[in-house]
Amino acid sequence: MNTKSERLNENLRNALHRLMTEDDAVIVMGEDVPEPYGGAFKITKGLSDSFPGRVIGTPISEEGFVNMAAGMAIMGLRPIVDMMFSDFAALAFDPLLNFASKSVAMYGKRLDIPMIVRCANGGYRGYGATHSQSMQKYFIGIPHLSVYEMSPFHDNYSVFKRMLEEKNPCVFFEEKTAYAQWRYINGEIDDLFGYSYRGADGNWAVAAIEQEAVADVVIICPGGMASICLAAAEKLIMEEEIEVKLCVPSKLYPCRTEDIAGEAAAAGKVLIVEEGTSGGSWGEGIAVQLYSRLNRDWGGAVELLCSRDTVIPAAVHHERRMLVSERDIYERALRLARQDTAVTGGRI
Repeated sequence: MNTKSERLNENLRNALHRLMTEDDAVIVMGEDVPEPYGGAFKITKGLSDSFPGRVIGTPISEEGFVNMAAGMAIMGLRPIVDMMFSDFAALAFDPLLNFASKSVAMYGKRLDIPMIVRCANGGYRGYGATHSQSMQKYFIGIPHLSVYEMSPFHDNYSVFKRMLEEKNPCVFFEEKTAYAQWRYINGEIDDLFGYSYRGADGNWAVAAIEQEAVADVVIICPGGMASICLAAAEKLIMEEEIEVKLCVPSKLYPCRTEDIAGEAAAAGKVLIVEEGTSGGSWGEGIAVQLYSRLNRDWGGAVELLCSRDTVIPAAVHHERRMLVSERDIYERALRLARQDTAVTGGRI
């Protein structure tokens, strides 16, 4: 059975092309997105030739062009904004928080604002402090602003359609190291692991050796961390006979944890992994939400694994020491599987 179709960067590019073919209201905008550059990571390569006038290169002004996109959405267009690096989304925080998201509900009746801000996210590339952050937590919890993350289990065309059909402003995080990874199809990952979907719109992908079996540990992570969590899970079963289920959502906020609460309760031990730092993070919100859904007498263990609370170094060998690694996940999950159950938390 074919388990791979195309790389995630190809899937993104094809998704944008298909959306723009189907709907003249979809436009793409951002710094250097037209030819000849085609975006910092070449996701928009070829689009401006195929759709002249609908791929708009902007000045270096994130606040300005995100404000512009929100206005276009109010007027009936469906803008997809390319944020060159997610770090720069801090410059667009004001239009997302105070204009786009609030405008959905502050005029006496609902206002449709279908727009997507795509953010190339995360480290592991040696790009230094200002081009390597994981910015998800800064956009979690804003009413009427939805947060998604690219995943190897979810088709980006379907995810983009879902975001635009929400008619809310959405932020879509794309882990830079995942662009070259393959997207899984047909419910198969490799000879060991398969996956299936849970919840509305198949939001959760659950990867496991046997879907109906009870795992020793459940690992929950966003899509950008899926590959190294899977690598750690395979090593755990091969070396320690510890079975892991991996739960990966497409939509990070709002996120229904009840869709995977059964897996968590059955295993009794949950490890939540995220690349960002601790402190008001997505993972902490999931931990609180998930535990509150489980029986207070559950006696289970919930742990959080984050990167170290420091600025991301440019030197790759230093960066590796502060970001979550496959070894960190392996060692924490192994310790969790072997320990007496108790609700805990922390970082590496």
